Amino acid sequence: MMQTNRTRRRAAGGIVLLGVVAAGVILLAGVLGRCSAETQGSRVKTNEDRVEYLQELGWEVNPEPLSEQTVLLPEEFPQVLAEYNDLQLRQGFDLTLYAGKEATVYLYQVLNYPSEDTVCCCLYVWKNRVIGGDIHSTSFTGFMTGLR
Repeated sequence: MMQTNRTRRRAAGGIVLLGVVAAGVILLAGVLGRCSAETQGSRVKTNEDRVEYLQELGWEVNPEPLSEQTVLLPEEFPQVLAEYNDLQLRQGFDLTLYAGKEATVYLYQVLNYPSEDTVCCCLYVWKNRVIGGDIHSTSFTGFMTGLR
């Protein structure tokens, strides 16, 4: 009888230990996933790198950016930025990982989008890595879509 109780306690302890280890692995995977996502993205150190990156995605752009601007991504995303981040999430980016950080936004004119309107590409870069972007029309009734 005593042997059975010890065996049951030992088995229960093993199950609890297994649960704790599994929870730790899940938490660690989440942390590592977040770190690798932060370093995810193509390296674009120069303007030529950015233009080449866009060409690899199928976009022909004027090689001279229309603008280059440093922006501070807010700690808390307002609704409009949260909606914009939904577009980023659908293409494998996540701007919330860069909340509170400064990024550079490059704006290029897209030359091969079939539209009567002027079409531009917005590319977000942090520490020489692409962290987001979009293709959009400059028309008031225009559109916005992902880079991919």
